[in-house]
Formats: sequence, C-alpha cells, structure tokens
Amino acid sequence: MPLTPFQSQVLRWLAQNRSPDSYVAGGIALNALSPIRWSADVDVFHDVEQAVIRASDADVETLRHAGCTIRREIWTPSFRRAWVQRGEDAVKLEWCQDSAWRFFPIEPDDLLGWRLHRFDALTNKALAMGGRAETRDLVDIVSNAEKYPLQAVIWAACAKDPGYNPLLLLNQMRRNSRVDPAELREMGAQLEPVELKTRWLELADVAGKEIERAAIEQITPGLAFVSEVGEIGWFDQPGFKPHQATLGGSIPRVVGLHYGL
Repeated sequence: MPLTPFQSQVLRWLAQNRSPDSYVAGGIALNALSPIRWSADVDVFHDVEQAVIRASDADVETLRHAGCTIRREIWTPSFRRAWVQRGEDAVKLEWCQDSAWRFFPIEPDDLLGWRLHRFDALTNKALAMGGRAETRDLVDIVSNAEKYPLQAVIWAACAKDPGYNPLLLLNQMRRNSRVDPAELREMGAQLEPVELKTRWLELADVAGKEIERAAIEQITPGLAFVSEVGEIGWFDQPGFKPHQATLGGSIPRVVGLHYGL
C-alpha cells in the first residue's frame, strides 16, 4: 500500500476541501492507488496565490477540528509547508501555486477529492528530473512508462518550459538519473537498484531514437498525442492525434492531424 494509514486518513479529511482550483499533485497523484512507492508528503497545487491562502487555511481548520496539531515551517502567500501530527503519526503538507498550463483538466478522485491528471503529473516529473537528481523522480518515470511512454512525456513537457527542446530535456534527465539504494528502501519502491537503472537506460535509449525521428519529421515540440479514449501515444501511431496544452487543460477533440498547430 503506497499510503500510510495516517496519510490516507488525512487525505480523506481534506478531500472535501479539494476542487479544480485546489488539487492533489506530485507523487501521491501518481501513486495513491498503485504499489509503486511511498510518498513523504502531500502536495496541493493551485493556479493562483489567493487559492493557496484559502485552501491552506481551510485545510488547517479541518485538521485541527479532527484533533491534529499543525506545525508551520514556511508560510508565505504562494507557498506553505506544515507538519500535521496526531499522536505518533505525522505527515508533511505543502500548498503551492503552480502554472495552470496543462494538457488535461483536473480530475475528480474518490480518495483525493481532485487531482492533477497523471500525464500532467509525469510531464512535471520530467521537468523536475531535468533540474535535480532525486531517485523518487526516476522511480515515477520508469514505473509509469508502460502507460505513458517516455518520449511522449518528454515531448509534451516542453510545452510547460519552452527553454527546453525534447533532446535537451532528455539529456538533462540522463545526467540526473541517480539511483540511491537507501532512498529506494526508504520509499518502499518495488524496484531493485540495478533493475531501476537498467530499465531507465533502456527507456532513455528508445526515447532518444524516437525524439530524433520526430525532429526529422519536423513534429512540433510541446504536443501530446492522444487517442479517442484518452490514451497517450506517439505521433505516428494510428488513431493518435496531436493535443495542445492550454490554460486549465482540455478534453482532446480528435478531429485530424495538424502537426503545425
């Protein structure tokens, strides 16, 4: 089970406060219902600063009413971090402002209330891995690659940071693909160090070749490629059409191939 009993309880208490304007993101948005790894904290994202203030204040009130103690670490208008404790159990909560530029709308979730779409969460992970060497990012990318191909995640992620092109982002991720066995044990990941590194190298090799091929075909960076049922694929797969990131995200309309969007 990727969530501790206390994390699950906290998330249930707070689900009533979640909305498309205040939603769970980060590792828990990816792993809450799958045995990939434990998450040390709960990330709650918002599109605007005022939503951070409203949501964090509401969550603190809810948790205090449930008998929890709140210890604030950072408390600014756009980013807030606190430890929530009841008895011997504790969890770290972070509320922050993040870009509303995404591919899909925020989704309802039975446990979390509302959460970031998993594909958008993975594009965020790719960008994070481009700038830091954290084993948890590598675990999330590799563990979700069967459903969300690495080349598709990287290609789309460039819409959220135009300073990257897909090959540059992949190269940065390669540089930061550090595997720390102690961190793997701490997060309870279902991967051994050599297995994780081997799978990453295989995925990165395939992604590099596919990214080069898409560049030769002059496919516009920053697009996702989506089927009629919302699956994520690649630019030349039959039935997969280009889909742009927008403010707030959108449900794809499969109307034809227009790579010059």
